[in-house]
This record gives sequence, C-alpha cells and structure tokens, in this order.
Amino acid sequence: MQGKEASEQETKIECNVGIDTSKCWLDAHVLPVGDQLRVANSSTGIRQLKRWLSRYQINRVAIEATGKWHRHLHRSLVASAVPVAIVDPYRVRMFAKAQGILAKTDRLDARVLASFAALMDPAIRAPAPQALSELAELVVARAGAVEMQATLKNQLCTAEGSFLKRQLERRILRAAKDVAALDREILKRIKADDGLARRYAILTSIPSFGFAVAATLIACLAEIGSATAKQIGMLAGLAPIADQSGERDGIRVIWGGRPAVRRALYLAALSASRFNADMKAFYRRLTNNGKPPKVALIAVARKLVVLANTLISQDRTWQPRMSQNA
Repeated sequence: MQGKEASEQETKIECNVGIDTSKCWLDAHVLPVGDQLRVANSSTGIRQLKRWLSRYQINRVAIEATGKWHRHLHRSLVASAVPVAIVDPYRVRMFAKAQGILAKTDRLDARVLASFAALMDPAIRAPAPQALSELAELVVARAGAVEMQATLKNQLCTAEGSFLKRQLERRILRAAKDVAALDREILKRIKADDGLARRYAILTSIPSFGFAVAATLIACLAEIGSATAKQIGMLAGLAPIADQSGERDGIRVIWGGRPAVRRALYLAALSASRFNADMKAFYRRLTNNGKPPKVALIAVARKLVVLANTLISQDRTWQPRMSQNA
C-alpha cells in the first residue's frame, strides 16, 4: 500500500530499498515489508522520501545509474548517512529476466532493485565530488564538440555547392572555437584543484598521454590510483572476458566499462605503439607472436591504464627506467 505506515515490528527489520528514478518521479520499494512510495523527483519530493525512509532500518538502497536524474537523490541520501549503491541498469535487467520478470514498469523496477540490493550486495559508494561531476560534464561536452567538428569536416569534403561549403566552413570555425573554450575551462578547473593538478602532471608525463586523454581519465575514471590492476582494466572496459565451455575456448573480447575512457585510451595506444619505445616493443612482440593488430592495440591500451594507475597510486611521474617495473 502506497505510503503505508510501518509498524513497530517492521522498523526493527533490516530492509533493502530500490528506488527507480526518472525525470519526473521517484518510485521506492522496501523489502521485505513490501511498502511502496511515489514522489516527485524534486527537492521537495526527495525530502518527503527521506522522511518516509527514516522509519526503516536500511541495509542498502539500490539506484540505477541514469546519467543525470539520480544524482541529486544520490547526494541527498548520502548526506543523510543512507548507504547507497549505484548499479548498472543492464545488470539489473538481466537479474529481472533471471527471475522471470519480463514486464517493466517504474514500480516493478523499484521492486526488482530492492531485490537486487538484498541478494547481490552491490558496492556502496559515495558520489563523486560536485567539482568532479561538473568536470566530467565538460569533458563529455568536449568529446561531442570534437565529434561534431569531424562530422562537419567530412561533409565539407563531399560538398559541391558553394553556399553549403561556406555554411560548413563557418560551422567548423565555430566548432573549433567551442572546443578551444572547453579546453581552457577544463584545464582551468583541473589546475584550480591541487589533487587534480597533481594527477594531470603525472598522466601527461606518460608518453602518448596528452591533454584530452589526461582530462578524460581524471574526470571519468575517478577510481584511478585506488584500484587494483585488474579492477582498473575492467572499469576502463579493456579487460578481456573469457568465453570457455568444455573443450571450446572462444575468442576473448572486451565488453562493458566506460566507453569515453576506452576510446581515449585506444587513441593513446595508437600513438604509444609508434612513439613510446616500451609500448612499441610490447606491441611488436604481440604482433610477431601472431596477435591481430587491433588485439595488440587493446593490450597496449590496457597496459597504459595500468601504468597510469600505478603511477598515481605511488604519486610519481613517469620515468623511462621506472616504467619497466610498473
């Protein structure tokens, strides 16, 4: 029953909560008591939701990562000392299908999230600092502007009419100005924070890591320096996933992770395989052993992110001799 008052016995039970977030609404479901509540996804609605949740002894709240719509709720719950796990929507959908739940509604999704929290024990993490979230928005905006610039240049190459060419040239010039403005703002924000500035100095000391790669790792891979080599590879989407069954040994592929980080590291690997002596030798060794070039490049990209993770964890810049041991 929506908004049902919890009994005295219910409040003593350790509960797991699922909250489905959308632009307009927040739908909450509490297990094992089965209580539900819908509120507006606004400051007022979040305050109402927190008052309602205060009746329960909460073990964990599970919320799907939605890009934007979960962030205010996440910060507000953590500020009130509520344990929150931000979970991958794909994992939750697979979890629902494994339970035979094929339908999808906001209230049903909230119940599935509560069940996921209870059975899967997703990791509880604090939200990224506001400054880092804003920096990530700028980095994503820059990537979009660069992509648009490339699209316009491709259109210009195939354009024949003089009017269209003039239009495209003006738009390319404008896009270049937008990219430059975003670059200045991103660099300004990184240098304004001592911790981020130090990370930037360490990352740009690595051959093949320029401004764009360093800024992407700082903004979109906040765990770098605090994760293991295996974890950082998975987060970057560069860890090969096994595909074995019986006598069959399938081709390992990379999957998941953070696409923006993976794209940046792949571009860095292209450069490193040509101009970084250590990575060039590593790339050639793999290709000489029969690895396809793209597979070898992914291995270089994974080696680069592990190297960056090691350097940041040890708070030191790249040195030719030390890189051998990273």
